[in-house]
Amino acid sequence: MTEFSASRPPKRYTAKQFTAWRERWAGIDPDEALKTQPFGKTEEGLFDFRGLTVRKPGLGPFKVFRHAQFKLCDFTAGTLATTHVEHSVFQDCVFDYANMNNFGDYGNTFTNCRFYRCEWQAGAIGYDSNKSKRGEYQSRYVNCHFENMKMTRTVIGDPYFVGCAFVFKKLRGVDFGCSGFVNCRFEGAFQDLTFRGKYSDTSDTARKGDPQYAGFTNVSFEKAVLQWFTLRDGFPLRSVKMPEDGSAFIAYIPRLYQDQQAIVERLSDQRSKTAVADYLNIKCDPTGRRLEGIVSRYDLFDCFGKGEEALIPPLYDLLKQGYEIAT
Repeated sequence: MTEFSASRPPKRYTAKQFTAWRERWAGIDPDEALKTQPFGKTEEGLFDFRGLTVRKPGLGPFKVFRHAQFKLCDFTAGTLATTHVEHSVFQDCVFDYANMNNFGDYGNTFTNCRFYRCEWQAGAIGYDSNKSKRGEYQSRYVNCHFENMKMTRTVIGDPYFVGCAFVFKKLRGVDFGCSGFVNCRFEGAFQDLTFRGKYSDTSDTARKGDPQYAGFTNVSFEKAVLQWFTLRDGFPLRSVKMPEDGSAFIAYIPRLYQDQQAIVERLSDQRSKTAVADYLNIKCDPTGRRLEGIVSRYDLFDCFGKGEEALIPPLYDLLKQGYEIAT
Protein backbone atom coordinates (compact mmCIF):
# COMPACT_ATOMS: atom_id res chain seq x y z
CA MET A 1 0.00 0.00 0.00
CA THR A 2 1.43 3.35 -1.00
CA GLU A 3 2.27 6.06 1.50
CA PHE A 4 1.99 8.75 -1.16
CA SER A 5 -0.22 11.74 -0.47
CA ALA A 6 -0.79 14.51 -2.99
CA SER A 7 -0.72 17.07 -0.18
CA ARG A 8 2.64 15.91 1.19
CA PRO A 9 5.43 18.46 0.56
CA PRO A 10 7.32 17.47 -2.61
CA LYS A 11 10.96 16.47 -2.46
CA ARG A 12 13.79 18.55 -3.86
CA TYR A 13 16.24 16.96 -6.27
CA THR A 14 19.51 17.83 -7.94
CA ALA A 15 20.19 18.18 -11.66
CA LYS A 16 22.43 15.09 -11.41
CA GLN A 17 19.49 13.01 -10.18
CA PHE A 18 17.35 14.19 -13.09
CA THR A 19 20.11 13.34 -15.56
CA ALA A 20 20.64 9.88 -14.06
CA TRP A 21 16.93 9.07 -14.18
CA ARG A 22 16.69 10.13 -17.83
CA GLU A 23 19.83 8.33 -19.00
CA ARG A 24 18.78 4.96 -17.57
CA TRP A 25 15.93 4.74 -20.11
CA ALA A 26 18.30 4.65 -23.09
CA GLY A 27 17.39 1.72 -25.32
CA ILE A 28 14.16 0.93 -23.45
CA ASP A 29 10.92 1.18 -25.40
CA PRO A 30 8.59 3.53 -23.46
CA ASP A 31 5.45 1.51 -24.26
CA GLU A 32 7.11 -1.64 -22.97
CA ALA A 33 8.40 0.22 -19.93
CA LEU A 34 4.88 1.31 -18.97
CA LYS A 35 3.80 -2.34 -19.07
CA THR A 36 6.77 -3.94 -17.28
CA GLN A 37 7.96 -1.21 -14.84
CA PRO A 38 11.65 -2.18 -15.23
CA PHE A 39 12.86 -0.09 -12.29
CA GLY A 40 10.32 -1.32 -9.77
CA LYS A 41 8.91 1.08 -7.18
CA THR A 42 10.13 4.17 -5.39
CA GLU A 43 10.46 4.51 -1.63
CA GLU A 44 6.90 5.90 -1.63
CA GLY A 45 5.56 2.74 -3.24
CA LEU A 46 4.99 4.25 -6.68
CA PHE A 47 6.04 2.68 -9.97
CA ASP A 48 9.34 4.31 -10.88
CA PHE A 49 8.95 6.16 -14.17
CA ARG A 50 11.12 9.08 -13.07
CA GLY A 51 12.84 10.63 -16.08
CA LEU A 52 10.89 8.57 -18.63
CA THR A 53 10.06 10.12 -22.00
CA VAL A 54 6.62 8.68 -22.75
CA ARG A 55 6.52 9.55 -26.44
CA LYS A 56 8.86 7.55 -28.67
CA PRO A 57 10.67 9.87 -31.12
CA GLY A 58 9.64 9.80 -34.77
CA LEU A 59 6.16 8.37 -34.33
CA GLY A 60 4.02 11.25 -35.51
CA PRO A 61 3.13 14.59 -33.93
CA PHE A 62 1.48 13.19 -30.78
CA LYS A 63 1.49 10.14 -28.58
CA VAL A 64 -2.14 9.16 -27.92
CA PHE A 65 -3.62 7.20 -25.01
CA ARG A 66 -7.30 6.27 -24.87
CA HIS A 67 -9.06 4.51 -21.98
CA ALA A 68 -5.74 3.93 -20.24
CA GLN A 69 -5.13 3.31 -16.53
CA PHE A 70 -2.19 4.98 -14.76
CA LYS A 71 -2.12 4.11 -11.07
CA LEU A 72 0.66 4.64 -8.52
CA CYS A 73 3.00 6.17 -11.12
CA ASP A 74 5.88 8.58 -10.42
CA PHE A 75 6.70 10.65 -13.52
CA THR A 76 9.05 13.06 -11.71
CA ALA A 77 11.36 14.81 -14.20
CA GLY A 78 9.76 12.79 -16.98
CA THR A 79 8.54 14.02 -20.34
CA LEU A 80 4.88 13.72 -21.27
CA ALA A 81 5.10 16.48 -23.85
CA THR A 82 3.09 16.26 -27.10
CA THR A 83 0.89 13.57 -25.56
CA HIS A 84 -2.90 13.44 -25.89
CA VAL A 85 -4.86 11.42 -23.34
CA GLU A 86 -8.59 10.70 -23.63
CA HIS A 87 -11.04 9.11 -21.18
CA SER A 88 -8.27 7.72 -19.01
CA VAL A 89 -7.58 7.47 -15.28
CA PHE A 90 -4.62 8.80 -13.31
CA GLN A 91 -4.67 7.76 -9.66
CA ASP A 92 -2.00 8.43 -7.02
CA CYS A 93 0.43 9.81 -9.61
CA VAL A 94 3.29 12.32 -9.33
CA PHE A 95 4.16 14.84 -12.07
CA ASP A 96 6.80 16.83 -10.17
CA TYR A 97 9.26 18.70 -12.42
CA ALA A 98 7.71 16.97 -15.46
CA ASN A 99 7.65 18.38 -18.98
CA MET A 100 3.96 18.35 -19.92
CA ASN A 101 4.12 21.00 -22.62
CA ASN A 102 1.53 20.37 -25.31
CA PHE A 103 -0.09 17.71 -23.11
CA GLY A 104 -3.78 17.35 -23.95
CA ASP A 105 -6.25 16.30 -21.25
CA TYR A 106 -9.56 15.27 -22.81
CA GLY A 107 -12.16 13.79 -20.49
CA ASN A 108 -9.78 12.20 -17.97
CA THR A 109 -9.99 11.67 -14.22
CA PHE A 110 -7.04 12.59 -11.98
CA THR A 111 -7.35 11.46 -8.35
CA ASN A 112 -4.84 12.18 -5.60
CA CYS A 113 -2.20 13.47 -8.06
CA ARG A 114 0.50 16.08 -7.52
CA PHE A 115 1.78 18.63 -10.04
CA TYR A 116 4.80 20.42 -8.55
CA ARG A 117 6.93 22.74 -10.68
CA CYS A 118 5.95 20.95 -13.86
CA GLU A 119 5.57 22.76 -17.17
CA TRP A 120 2.10 22.44 -18.69
CA GLN A 121 2.31 25.07 -21.40
CA ALA A 122 0.50 25.30 -24.75
CA GLY A 123 -1.59 22.29 -23.76
CA ALA A 124 -5.21 21.61 -22.90
CA ILE A 125 -6.99 20.88 -19.62
CA GLY A 126 -10.51 19.48 -19.67
CA TYR A 127 -11.01 20.37 -23.30
CA ASP A 128 -13.14 18.82 -26.03
CA SER A 129 -13.66 18.83 -29.78
CA ASN A 130 -16.24 20.85 -31.67
CA LYS A 131 -18.28 17.68 -32.24
CA SER A 132 -18.44 16.30 -28.71
CA LYS A 133 -21.60 15.96 -26.67
CA ARG A 134 -22.40 17.49 -23.30
CA GLY A 135 -20.24 15.87 -20.63
CA GLU A 136 -18.35 13.66 -23.09
CA TYR A 137 -15.00 15.26 -22.25
CA GLN A 138 -15.72 16.42 -18.71
CA SER A 139 -12.37 16.08 -16.93
CA ARG A 140 -12.22 15.70 -13.15
CA TYR A 141 -9.45 16.45 -10.68
CA VAL A 142 -10.10 15.07 -7.20
CA ASN A 143 -7.80 15.75 -4.22
CA CYS A 144 -5.02 17.00 -6.49
CA HIS A 145 -2.23 19.43 -5.60
CA PHE A 146 -1.01 22.07 -8.08
CA GLU A 147 2.04 24.07 -7.05
CA ASN A 148 4.22 26.57 -8.91
CA MET A 149 3.41 25.19 -12.37
CA LYS A 150 4.00 27.00 -15.65
CA MET A 151 0.71 27.27 -17.54
CA THR A 152 1.36 29.80 -20.30
CA ARG A 153 -0.95 29.39 -23.33
CA THR A 154 -2.66 26.31 -21.92
CA VAL A 155 -6.32 26.17 -22.96
CA ILE A 156 -8.78 25.24 -20.22
CA GLY A 157 -12.30 24.06 -21.06
CA ASP A 158 -14.72 23.05 -18.31
CA PRO A 159 -12.86 20.73 -15.90
CA TYR A 160 -14.22 19.99 -12.43
CA PHE A 161 -11.86 20.39 -9.45
CA VAL A 162 -12.90 18.81 -6.14
CA GLY A 163 -10.84 19.09 -2.96
CA CYS A 164 -7.84 20.51 -4.84
CA ALA A 165 -5.12 22.93 -3.73
CA PHE A 166 -3.58 25.64 -5.91
CA VAL A 167 -0.37 26.92 -4.32
CA PHE A 168 1.65 29.45 -6.32
CA LYS A 169 4.27 32.06 -5.63
CA LYS A 170 2.60 33.83 -8.53
CA LEU A 171 0.16 32.65 -11.18
CA ARG A 172 -0.93 35.17 -13.77
CA GLY A 173 -2.68 35.47 -17.10
CA VAL A 174 -4.65 32.20 -17.03
CA ASP A 175 -8.18 31.83 -18.41
CA PHE A 176 -9.79 28.99 -16.44
CA GLY A 177 -12.73 28.86 -18.83
CA CYS A 178 -15.86 27.29 -17.35
CA SER A 179 -14.04 25.38 -14.60
CA GLY A 180 -15.85 24.29 -11.47
CA PHE A 181 -14.21 24.35 -8.04
CA VAL A 182 -15.66 22.60 -4.98
CA ASN A 183 -13.93 22.48 -1.57
CA CYS A 184 -10.74 23.94 -3.07
CA ARG A 185 -8.17 26.37 -1.69
CA PHE A 186 -5.91 28.95 -3.33
CA GLU A 187 -2.71 30.04 -1.59
CA GLY A 188 -0.17 32.55 -2.87
CA ALA A 189 -0.41 35.34 -5.43
CA PHE A 190 -2.90 35.27 -8.33
CA GLN A 191 -3.16 37.96 -10.99
CA ASP A 192 -5.18 38.47 -14.17
CA LEU A 193 -7.24 35.29 -13.92
CA THR A 194 -10.53 34.81 -15.79
CA PHE A 195 -13.43 32.51 -14.90
CA ARG A 196 -16.53 32.07 -17.06
CA GLY A 197 -20.10 31.10 -16.24
CA LYS A 198 -20.92 30.36 -19.88
CA TYR A 199 -19.01 29.10 -22.88
CA SER A 200 -17.40 31.91 -24.84
CA ASP A 201 -18.18 30.24 -28.16
CA THR A 202 -21.85 30.16 -29.16
CA SER A 203 -21.35 26.83 -30.92
CA ASP A 204 -20.24 25.31 -27.60
CA THR A 205 -23.41 26.58 -25.96
CA ALA A 206 -25.49 25.14 -28.79
CA ARG A 207 -23.85 21.72 -28.29
CA LYS A 208 -23.66 21.61 -24.50
CA GLY A 209 -25.97 24.25 -23.05
CA ASP A 210 -24.73 25.96 -19.90
CA PRO A 211 -21.65 24.55 -18.13
CA GLN A 212 -22.54 21.87 -15.60
CA TYR A 213 -20.09 22.78 -12.84
CA ALA A 214 -18.78 26.31 -13.44
CA GLY A 215 -18.35 28.27 -10.21
CA PHE A 216 -16.69 28.48 -6.80
CA THR A 217 -18.38 26.39 -4.07
CA ASN A 218 -16.78 26.28 -0.60
CA VAL A 219 -13.58 27.80 -1.96
CA SER A 220 -10.95 29.48 0.21
CA PHE A 221 -8.77 32.42 -0.80
CA GLU A 222 -7.91 33.08 2.85
CA LYS A 223 -4.16 32.80 2.29
CA ALA A 224 -4.14 34.36 -1.17
CA VAL A 225 -3.33 37.73 -2.71
CA LEU A 226 -5.77 38.54 -5.53
CA GLN A 227 -5.42 41.13 -8.27
CA TRP A 228 -7.60 41.72 -11.32
CA PHE A 229 -9.90 38.70 -11.12
CA THR A 230 -12.47 38.67 -13.91
CA LEU A 231 -15.68 36.70 -13.39
CA ARG A 232 -17.80 36.62 -16.54
CA ASP A 233 -21.30 35.55 -17.47
CA GLY A 234 -22.61 35.04 -13.98
CA PHE A 235 -19.81 32.77 -12.77
CA PRO A 236 -21.43 31.47 -9.54
CA LEU A 237 -19.93 32.14 -6.09
CA ARG A 238 -21.17 29.98 -3.20
CA SER A 239 -19.54 30.13 0.24
CA VAL A 240 -16.34 31.79 -0.93
CA LYS A 241 -13.86 32.93 1.74
CA MET A 242 -11.86 36.03 0.88
CA PRO A 243 -8.28 36.82 2.06
CA GLU A 244 -7.83 36.93 5.81
CA ASP A 245 -6.13 40.33 5.62
CA GLY A 246 -9.26 41.92 4.14
CA SER A 247 -7.48 42.88 0.90
CA ALA A 248 -10.31 41.70 -1.36
CA PHE A 249 -14.08 41.39 -1.18
CA ILE A 250 -17.03 40.24 -3.26
CA ALA A 251 -19.26 42.93 -4.73
CA TYR A 252 -22.40 42.99 -6.85
CA ILE A 253 -21.04 44.58 -10.01
CA PRO A 254 -24.34 45.97 -11.45
CA ARG A 255 -24.77 48.03 -8.28
CA LEU A 256 -21.23 49.38 -8.56
CA TYR A 257 -21.97 50.30 -12.15
CA GLN A 258 -25.20 52.04 -11.17
CA ASP A 259 -23.49 54.02 -8.39
CA GLN A 260 -20.32 55.01 -10.25
CA GLN A 261 -21.12 58.70 -10.36
CA ALA A 262 -22.29 58.78 -6.73
CA ILE A 263 -19.07 57.10 -5.57
CA VAL A 264 -16.94 59.63 -7.45
CA GLU A 265 -18.89 62.55 -5.99
CA ARG A 266 -18.29 61.32 -2.43
CA LEU A 267 -14.54 61.77 -2.81
CA SER A 268 -12.93 65.07 -1.88
CA ASP A 269 -9.70 65.13 -3.92
CA GLN A 270 -9.56 65.17 -7.69
CA ARG A 271 -6.84 62.51 -7.96
CA SER A 272 -8.98 59.94 -6.13
CA LYS A 273 -12.00 60.91 -8.23
CA THR A 274 -10.08 60.27 -11.44
CA ALA A 275 -8.55 57.01 -10.20
CA VAL A 276 -11.79 55.47 -8.94
CA ALA A 277 -13.63 56.51 -12.12
CA ASP A 278 -10.95 54.78 -14.19
CA TYR A 279 -11.12 51.68 -12.01
CA LEU A 280 -14.90 51.38 -12.09
CA ASN A 281 -14.91 51.85 -15.86
CA ILE A 282 -12.67 48.80 -16.08
CA LYS A 283 -14.36 46.74 -13.38
CA CYS A 284 -17.99 47.41 -14.24
CA ASP A 285 -19.63 45.89 -17.27
CA PRO A 286 -22.71 47.66 -18.69
CA THR A 287 -23.63 44.55 -20.73
CA GLY A 288 -24.49 42.65 -17.54
CA ARG A 289 -22.04 39.82 -18.25
CA ARG A 290 -20.45 40.40 -14.85
CA LEU A 291 -22.67 40.00 -11.80
CA GLU A 292 -20.74 39.14 -8.65
CA GLY A 293 -17.13 40.20 -8.84
CA ILE A 294 -13.99 40.38 -6.73
CA VAL A 295 -12.66 43.83 -5.85
CA SER A 296 -9.10 43.92 -4.55
CA ARG A 297 -7.05 46.60 -2.86
CA TYR A 298 -4.24 45.55 -5.20
CA ASP A 299 -6.37 46.44 -8.22
CA LEU A 300 -6.23 50.06 -7.12
CA PHE A 301 -2.45 50.13 -7.04
CA ASP A 302 -2.51 50.09 -10.84
CA CYS A 303 -4.76 53.17 -10.85
CA PHE A 304 -2.38 55.36 -8.82
CA GLY A 305 1.17 56.46 -9.42
CA LYS A 306 4.27 56.21 -7.28
CA GLY A 307 3.97 58.30 -4.13
CA GLU A 308 0.16 58.16 -4.15
CA GLU A 309 -0.15 54.99 -2.07
CA ALA A 310 -1.69 56.90 0.86
CA LEU A 311 -4.78 57.61 -1.23
CA ILE A 312 -5.61 53.93 -1.67
CA PRO A 313 -6.72 52.74 1.83
CA PRO A 314 -9.58 55.24 2.33
CA LEU A 315 -10.82 54.67 -1.21
CA TYR A 316 -10.73 50.89 -0.82
CA ASP A 317 -12.47 51.12 2.57
CA LEU A 318 -15.20 53.25 0.99
CA LEU A 319 -15.86 50.59 -1.66
CA LYS A 320 -15.66 47.71 0.79
CA GLN A 321 -17.98 49.25 3.39
CA GLY A 322 -20.56 50.21 0.80
CA TYR A 323 -20.54 47.30 -1.61
CA GLU A 324 -19.29 44.11 0.03
CA ILE A 325 -21.74 41.19 -0.16
CA ALA A 326 -21.73 37.67 1.25
CA THR A 327 -21.97 34.48 -0.81
